[in-house]
Amino acid sequence: MRSTPPVRRPHPGAALAVVGLVLALVAAACGTRVTDGQLATTGGTRTGSGFASADGTVESSDGGALDSSDGLDGTGGGDASVVDGGPGGGGDAGGGGVAAGGAAAAVDGGGGGEAAATGPLSPGVTDTEIRLGATGPLSGIAGFLGEEAFGAIDSYFQLINSQGGINGRKLRLITYDDRFDPSQTLANVRRLWEQDKVAGIFLAFGDPVADYVTRNNIPTVVFGVTPKSFASKYPTVYPIVGNALIWTQEVIAGLKDQGVFKQGMKVGMLYDTQILDVGQYLPFLKQAWEDAGAKVVSTDPFNLTDGDCTNLVLKMKDLDIDYWDFQGLGWVLCASAAQRQQYRPKLGWGNWPTSVGGLASQVGPWVEGIWGGAQGDQPTGAPRQKTAAHDEYVNAIKRYHPEIASFTHYESPATIGYWSGAKLLVAALEAQGQNITQQGILDWIASVENFDTGITPPIISMAPNCKTGSELVWIAQWKWDAEKKEAVRTPATGYFTSPDKEKFGGKCFLTKISDELG
Repeated sequence: MRSTPPVRRPHPGAALAVVGLVLALVAAACGTRVTDGQLATTGGTRTGSGFASADGTVESSDGGALDSSDGLDGTGGGDASVVDGGPGGGGDAGGGGVAAGGAAAAVDGGGGGEAAATGPLSPGVTDTEIRLGATGPLSGIAGFLGEEAFGAIDSYFQLINSQGGINGRKLRLITYDDRFDPSQTLANVRRLWEQDKVAGIFLAFGDPVADYVTRNNIPTVVFGVTPKSFASKYPTVYPIVGNALIWTQEVIAGLKDQGVFKQGMKVGMLYDTQILDVGQYLPFLKQAWEDAGAKVVSTDPFNLTDGDCTNLVLKMKDLDIDYWDFQGLGWVLCASAAQRQQYRPKLGWGNWPTSVGGLASQVGPWVEGIWGGAQGDQPTGAPRQKTAAHDEYVNAIKRYHPEIASFTHYESPATIGYWSGAKLLVAALEAQGQNITQQGILDWIASVENFDTGITPPIISMAPNCKTGSELVWIAQWKWDAEKKEAVRTPATGYFTSPDKEKFGGKCFLTKISDELG
């Protein structure tokens, strides 16, 4: 084990090839610099962690290959960072822990963190600490998203530690880099569970590990988006934010509200089949547009690894589309290719993947006018009113992870989402009292109703047969700030939900559809 610097060293030069340039752009978003290892799209592990806490202790170890005695069947474990919040220094980050954010849940038999469960202590729980794990991209094409997610989780954990921890136990976060590679994600999750013995796991999407975490009854907090995260078949997978299908329905409703949507408009749809694989939802996404009165004239798979998007841009020009619906991270390439062709769809473009400011800024001035949704408040409180919960969020990140302390990072879906996920898991742990059990954590989260994170609309339900996440969104168009050279936005709407929920099955329709998809 060895100590590592808190930031990455800049790469001496950027590749000029198209894919290399894209990787540099995406990994450079939000201030993350490109390292030698990031120039490869797959393979290799990082030998030093770019994720570090401000005043905690950070250690990293090379993942290496583990033999079958480790329970990993020889699969490499990735690069690990261990973040021990330590005692911290409480005053600057605001007070209150869960209470400061207004966390509340309906819990059968629960009450104020005093409901003790019976049975053996959960893995990862000792007399002095609670170990929790996370896997996500810390390098490669989307490394900055992992820095935002892990920075948010660790900031909240350190805030709780500064207030005495959970019934005297300090929270400890162990992280691994998976570069958004599904096989590495599974290897990392197995290592966290079988070797590191954690009490719960955070990751981006449940697809690569859904069977494993369900079989082992592991509390697993994910961002959402894809079908497996919402399916009742995987009752220990908890989506904290929302889903591609309902977000699309909501964006359509927002476009109608803003006078952008026109009856009979021609829509092209770009969708991801790798990192954000929404392919199973494609018929429902198309139905959402056509039920609203649009005509979907083209659906095209496109991923970041595909490189140049020029041919797809030319196809959209030839089809004379009115709106380009982006359902994947490859939108960054397509917007850049559109700029080279001096092309914009007549009525607009964008959807939920365009909500990440770090990516939007990489497009440059051509991002002007692209629509994006958002599931959480800006640090000013917009589109709601600023509260103590917003101050708690901003001050904790400033204190514990200043490398992501900027407006763009604060309003990023990853930062907001995983701060909210950390609050949810901490509330579940606190509710167990001194005897924290694996089943107790699962039962508490499954019984959550309208859990208020303070900086997002409430998480409506986590019941296995009715997973919703926080669901509500606002939308806005990106503007280009030439002086700061970054994309900025102001909410064009307040929060709203899909008007089509009842048509698709009501409050729990995301789980219903996801179950039908298998």
